[in-house]
Amino acid sequence: MKFDKERFFSILSEIRSSGHERYNIGTLKEKTMHLALKRYFEADESFQEIETNGFVADIRKDGIIYEIETGGFSGLKPKLEAYLDEYTVWLVLPLSKKKNLQWLDPLTGELSKKRTSPLKANEYDILFELVRILPYVSHPNLHVLGIMMETDELRIADGWSENGKKGSHRVELIPSDIYYVTEFSCDSDYEKYIPPSCNMKFTVKDFAEEAGSILEPRRSKIDKRTASAVIKVLEARGLIVRTGKAGKAYTYSRARTASAAAPEA
Repeated sequence: MKFDKERFFSILSEIRSSGHERYNIGTLKEKTMHLALKRYFEADESFQEIETNGFVADIRKDGIIYEIETGGFSGLKPKLEAYLDEYTVWLVLPLSKKKNLQWLDPLTGELSKKRTSPLKANEYDILFELVRILPYVSHPNLHVLGIMMETDELRIADGWSENGKKGSHRVELIPSDIYYVTEFSCDSDYEKYIPPSCNMKFTVKDFAEEAGSILEPRRSKIDKRTASAVIKVLEARGLIVRTGKAGKAYTYSRARTASAAAPEA
């Protein structure tokens, strides 16, 4: 799916110039990111916030549902159970490949200077979210669109630590640039994130150490927790299979490789 960056930022500019409240602490008012993406995928409000099988879909039109998931996929199982057999569902996940962070003092209202967060999202973060909806990842009506962005994040320093940062809450996340989009719809979309060296026999540790070579820019590795989740997703898609154990660690293989290597009956 192509993404029209110019149109998106035109929509975002209209929202921000219309007086949409940005610092909506403690309210249920819709966040700017969610609103902008919803208007991008469907400008006609008559197709937005549609009651559907006991839930409210962000967008529903012509048998297609879009759900804008700025907070990840946790809690989506009931909706997907209600939607997927009847509708094509697109889960839209914005991710910060670069994040500029500011803190808001809850007592004085003072804003800190912006700094760049060391955390940088990548495609494995999309696959990690899919483990939260594992029973549905192989459903033919499910599609996922990850939007890699540069963002400006405002957080309120209301957490439990001395400086208020640990356990703090996000106030707003505003996109400042769109780098690219990544789609997960068919097996080939998933297969390209299996490292080439993870073919005949590999462990979670092997996968974690090799996966960074696929990313742009390259990384030395991904963490084992992410690798474990990604492997579960790839297993659910039938792209890799568990083949045994090496010591205490499970071993895996690409499904086609395992099939080709199996002896004839």
